[in-house]
Amino acid sequence: MTPVLGLADAVRAHVRPGTRVYLGNFGAQLFCVGHEVIRQGVRDVDLVIASGGLLMDQLLGAGVLRSATFGHCWSPVGPAPAHNFRRAAEGGAPVALHEMSLGLLTAALTAGAWGVPFLPVPDRAGTGYVDEDWTRGLLDTATCRFGTSRVVRAEVPDVAFVHADLADADGNGVVRGPLGEVVVAAQAARAVVLVAEELAPAETVRAAGITIPGLLVSAVVHHPGALAPDGALGRYDRDVAAYERYARRAATPEGFRSWLEEEVLT
Repeated sequence: MTPVLGLADAVRAHVRPGTRVYLGNFGAQLFCVGHEVIRQGVRDVDLVIASGGLLMDQLLGAGVLRSATFGHCWSPVGPAPAHNFRRAAEGGAPVALHEMSLGLLTAALTAGAWGVPFLPVPDRAGTGYVDEDWTRGLLDTATCRFGTSRVVRAEVPDVAFVHADLADADGNGVVRGPLGEVVVAAQAARAVVLVAEELAPAETVRAAGITIPGLLVSAVVHHPGALAPDGALGRYDRDVAAYERYARRAATPEGFRSWLEEEVLT
């Protein structure tokens, strides 16, 4: 049986300064994990996240991150910017920002899962990834007797927190919604913590179709509402008012700190 941990215990066991943390599936913002990292006061985390959204914005504002490798960081409700991200990008904050497309990030995680140092990727000459080095050193070229190719460096998180709709006692998980890069992220990571909306019997999980096999999973966290204020397919809707409130209050550093104190730290 895979151990079932409380959220605080799972974060305490797997996240410390210098940890490389994959956080959430594409389109699934694991706010519960990010907020617990903030509450525990962990610093110098290296974040890997496909859809950074407002979760990455909050981790930046709270001073958690040393670096972020991400697909995007924006608010899906608005139009409203991710204010902390904008301040970090424009103000030269001491956080290394490595921007990648979802395809590049998936290839990097695939290389990590396969145990190879890099993976060839289609060239995207004329884009900011290549011409302006938005990835900040994660792309290169490799030449062999078969030719020359753009390559992306392998990504190997120390721990992957993966959102699942269902999990069973053996750690098998069912992911609903877009899979994106989540399966190769689980395969690439040194440890996987499944954050599940519901614990279910093994036969129910098998019938639903196992996405993440238990042999990859180190621990399960049972946490209904794990994505709130974001929504989970078939479970609960996004809290649009909460997103709008955050956008207003995070417009200034003082407003963000007040929001953080009232809605995360208390």
